[in-house]
Amino acid sequence: ALKEGGLFTFNTKYGALNPFAIYYGLTSIFLGLFWYAALTGCQLLYFITRGRVDRLKRLPIFFTQVWGETLMFLTRCAPKIENRHILKDFFKQKKAALICANHNSWMDIPFLGYTAGWRNYKLVSKAELGKVPILGKAIRVGGHVMVDRSNRRSQLMTLKSGMKWLKDGVHLCTYPEGTRTKTGRIGTFKNGSFKMAHKTGAPVIPLSIVGAGKAMPHYWMFPFRPSNFCKVVVHEPIASDDKTEDELAKAVRDAIISGLPEDQKPLK
Repeated sequence: ALKEGGLFTFNTKYGALNPFAIYYGLTSIFLGLFWYAALTGCQLLYFITRGRVDRLKRLPIFFTQVWGETLMFLTRCAPKIENRHILKDFFKQKKAALICANHNSWMDIPFLGYTAGWRNYKLVSKAELGKVPILGKAIRVGGHVMVDRSNRRSQLMTLKSGMKWLKDGVHLCTYPEGTRTKTGRIGTFKNGSFKMAHKTGAPVIPLSIVGAGKAMPHYWMFPFRPSNFCKVVVHEPIASDDKTEDELAKAVRDAIISGLPEDQKPLK
C-alpha cells in the first residue's frame, strides 16, 4: 500500500489511507449525511402510511443513486460503460433481470449501481453490510436482500425475497462469487442467485467489472486514486428458462470472463 499510494500513505487497522482516500472518505461521509436524512424521511413515510405508499421501495433507491452518482462525479470515480445500449434496449422491454458481476473490490458496489442507472433495483448482499453506517440503513430501508450465509433459514428467506422482487418487475443485482476475490482473479460461483432467476424465468445480464481492484484493493479503506480508468462491460442477456441452474451459472461466468483482462481471468 505504501508503494502504490505515494509519499503520504499510511496504514490503519481498517486499511491504508493517502490524501485522495481521505478526500474520498470525507466526501462520502459529508454526502452521506444528506443521504441518511433522506432515508430517515422514507422510513417515516413508510411508518405513517403502514407501507401502503411506495410498496416497491423506489424512493430509497433514488436517494442512494443521487448519493452515489454525486460522489463519483466529485471524486472522478465513474467507470466507463461498454455496450450500454444492451441495457437500454433491455430496459425498454419493461421486465426484470438478474444482473450479475464479478467482485474484486468495494468499488464494485457503486459501479454496479452506476451501471444499472436510475431504475428500481435491489442488491443481494451479505448480512454483514447491514452493520456499515449509513449503507446498512440504505440496505434495510431500500428493501435490499440480505443473506446470512451461516443460516440456512436466512438463505431460504433470501431466495423467496429475491424471487418476489423479480416477479414484481424489480431488477436484482448480485455478485455470484459471494465475496471479494483477494487475488484479483474471478473466483468460483455460488448457484443461489441463479436459482432465483431460474425459478422465475428472469433473464440474466452479465457484467464484467474491469480494474476496480487497482483503484481500491481489499487492504485500502477507500480508493487511493480516481477510478475513472475502470470500465464495466455489459453482455447480452442470457435466457434462464431453457437451461439448468448449472448451465445458466456456467454461461454467465463464461460471459463475464470474456470481458475481463488476462490478470482477472482464472488461472488455467
